[in-house]
Amino acid sequence: MISLSKMVKGKATVSREITYKSDEHIPKRLKELKRSLRPVVVWNLTARCNLKCVHCYAQANQKDELDTETALKVVEDLNDLAVLVLFSGGEPLLRKDIFDIAEHCKVPKALSTNGTLIDEITAEMLRNANFSYVGVSLDGLKDVHDRFRGVDGAFEKALEGLKNVKSAGILSGVRFTLTKFNCEEVEGVLNLCEDLGVDRFCLYHLVPSGRADFSIDVPNNVRRSVMDYLFERAFEFDGEILTVDNPCDGIYFCLKLKEIDEDLAYKAYEFLKYRGGDKSGKNLANIDPFGNVHPNQFWWDYSCGNVKERSFRDIWFNDPLLNELRGEWRLKGRCGRCAYKNVCGGFRLRALRAGDLWGEDPSCYLKDEEIAKNVFE
Repeated sequence: MISLSKMVKGKATVSREITYKSDEHIPKRLKELKRSLRPVVVWNLTARCNLKCVHCYAQANQKDELDTETALKVVEDLNDLAVLVLFSGGEPLLRKDIFDIAEHCKVPKALSTNGTLIDEITAEMLRNANFSYVGVSLDGLKDVHDRFRGVDGAFEKALEGLKNVKSAGILSGVRFTLTKFNCEEVEGVLNLCEDLGVDRFCLYHLVPSGRADFSIDVPNNVRRSVMDYLFERAFEFDGEILTVDNPCDGIYFCLKLKEIDEDLAYKAYEFLKYRGGDKSGKNLANIDPFGNVHPNQFWWDYSCGNVKERSFRDIWFNDPLLNELRGEWRLKGRCGRCAYKNVCGGFRLRALRAGDLWGEDPSCYLKDEEIAKNVFE
């Protein structure tokens, strides 16, 4: 997760409140997290959903979901270990016990939702349950979003949900997954965020998993153009702009900053040493609806263990793949040759989907001459 706004303006909104706790150049809390193995936990409470998204990594199936009693035991572990718990789905608000689970969660918690079920009452319940942040998925304006989500009217309901979150005084954000179906929608959605006073715009690069594969991703020249656009908008956007699941974004933004402000570029690079790179298995974990633990929420074809059988703590500290991801990376191809590999390193699951866990990340859009020499060290 790269906070572009933090890099270009030195400040953030949502990240400051739920992660950094400060607008210092390198916040003390971020340094502590870098040194620790405390994770952000994405917890898919349910695979059930009321939409039919083309890129969904979860299957709409409620069989064998964790019951309330087991979920509450998991919360006890997370209270001692997690930095943040992000409740996701499917659509997490379809879990009738979500507020019971959230009430027992003492660490900061956030909600990732399609927004269609957030009426005024639900928004107040989210506020009363002390959710720090609610991210609503919008993958385009009305027509594109509804096609993307597979249900007519999904956009209007999501928009209403987002407004209710804002009215309840909860930090709000829009989550946008970049694909070939909606790459022309970035400007429109960002403008909408600005009009609504949304606190965060978060662009996810596609990770092939579930219903999504490389065939719906954008080519890297388009990806680079979108990053150019976000870079320009970050200077004027009142909220926070983040990109997720493509660590080379941070390097690219530093290189672009260097062209206009060398001092700011070096500060951004120092920030990237703490915030950059793929955190899967290091400071990021996932619990799926059935209790399986994974290095991230897209890695469901590998299970580190199940919380019905072992504690999350035991799984987190003792899984072979997680420990491998925390060790020395044996990078190959362009990632292996890259002068910024110690700060970036590519997104490992995407490399695995392309054939090799330690191979090059096929979504890196940096040019060979840009990765040949580290201009910041």
